[in-house]
Amino acid sequence: MWTYLIILLSLSLVLGIFFRRLYLYNKGPVAPIAELVEESELPEKKRISKANRARAEALSKKGDRLIKAGKEDEAIKCFVQALAIDALHQETQHKLAVLYLQKHLYGAAAALFKQLSEISPDPVHFSHLGLALYSQSDFENAKSAYQKAVELDDSRPQRFVSLSQVYRSTGQLQHAVIALNKALAIEGDNMEFLFLMADLQISLGNTEGAKEILKKVLEIEPNNKDASAMLKGL
Repeated sequence: MWTYLIILLSLSLVLGIFFRRLYLYNKGPVAPIAELVEESELPEKKRISKANRARAEALSKKGDRLIKAGKEDEAIKCFVQALAIDALHQETQHKLAVLYLQKHLYGAAAALFKQLSEISPDPVHFSHLGLALYSQSDFENAKSAYQKAVELDDSRPQRFVSLSQVYRSTGQLQHAVIALNKALAIEGDNMEFLFLMADLQISLGNTEGAKEILKKVLEIEPNNKDASAMLKGL
């Protein structure tokens, strides 16, 4: 029961911020999103007293200690209480969203990561948003989130792998190959990536391409039994 109450409270906070922003948007001339976010943050922060801000910080730190102690459900309560005081505290939002992901509460996690990505265009927020959406089988929006993540930072191969998996889930196998090739361009000897590529090539009916990839795996790891078995099967 506590879990449902916590989710309801956190979603209410997110929706409250959203509708207040919508009011500000309709109130005046059309402005870029970044400007609207900036304008909506300032009045909120001015209304928070130093005492309340210190209270929110204390609750957030208490949540950190509870996580280290393995008490995630208690930590969630602390983070929700902190956000009830300071709804735009990004660090606390991020911690709570990550906990929701770990607890498989993907809807609540997606709502918070979407909020974070609108406030701060950090590739980590978009990557986590993609994961939360993908876990709900919302592949189109997950694809958009991962595309934004790699647009902002293309240095992490795992993001390209995640994007490849989303493409594969939507049946866009050629796009999946392109994304996975970008991951391999960064880490060409990553066994996981190579096996994924071999499997993709098999799905495309490209047996020869799959064989070449598996041979490359065996060049790197001559005793790799999985690669030997797959190659023999082909």
